[in-house]
Amino acid sequence: MNSTPQELDGRVLKRTEYGSALVWLAPRVTPRDREILNGLYEHHVMTTHQIHRLYFSEGEARRVRRRLLVLHRYGLLDRFRPFNRVRVPDHWVLAPVGAALVAEHRGMEPGELGFRQDRVLAWAHSGRLGHMLGLVECLALTTEAARALPVAQLVRWDNERECAHRWGRHIRPDAYMRWHQGLVELDAFWEYDTGTEPLTKVQRKMSGYARLARESRLASIVLFAVHSDQRENHLAAKLSGDVSDLVGVYVSTHARLAAQGPAEAVWRAVGSSASPDRLRLVDIGRHHSVPEQGEG
Repeated sequence: MNSTPQELDGRVLKRTEYGSALVWLAPRVTPRDREILNGLYEHHVMTTHQIHRLYFSEGEARRVRRRLLVLHRYGLLDRFRPFNRVRVPDHWVLAPVGAALVAEHRGMEPGELGFRQDRVLAWAHSGRLGHMLGLVECLALTTEAARALPVAQLVRWDNERECAHRWGRHIRPDAYMRWHQGLVELDAFWEYDTGTEPLTKVQRKMSGYARLARESRLASIVLFAVHSDQRENHLAAKLSGDVSDLVGVYVSTHARLAAQGPAEAVWRAVGSSASPDRLRLVDIGRHHSVPEQGEG
């Protein structure tokens, strides 16, 4: 092929160039690069630091930065800095060729992804950017927690889009995870709260979780990550009447999650009969385990 990576930068590819680009990229894109591309499709946007923690657990920051710049030069990634400050890291999103590789990897036509470059770059100005990055932060913290515990594993993390596809008839959580620790298994939904929604609107979500639990005959466990202790107190009071044998609600702050990690005793159980002590993920899993499950 005659095209080079530099020739691809900043150009709208014609169909023939597009095909040539895919051939040229084939030996240059590593399995980890594909994981990063898929991650950016699933989570929309990630900072350099978040990509480092999720995909380069033992790599140096300089190496991560260098690889991301290579992928940018290949036309697979794009980037922006949303705030007018010097120390803001690059925020990475998919570029059109990167989206095409994600589609190929998933056995889809590129158009089926619903990818639009103008839309992902507009996230630099979006009020939802903090919410998207906050969710990625929860994923990164939970991934790091699983790495740190020899008997723990983050088995699954479904994003908002996948949750809507699976349970949208009842609920639209921000994420769903399956956590294993020893013999304990916890299936839980995440709600990342930035404090912009009225508590009454947050409370209305609980009827959906209750309907899902009744239909599935499995407990709906909901983990709320909120921005302050005051918000935690108000939310716990507001949702105390929505807790039942089939719906469990646990709250923590962004600061506690960052300082101690999601696997530690940072979760406050909501409900009048709940223990005043904060719980670990494994404690929540034990509390809601079905009789057939063993305990680790």
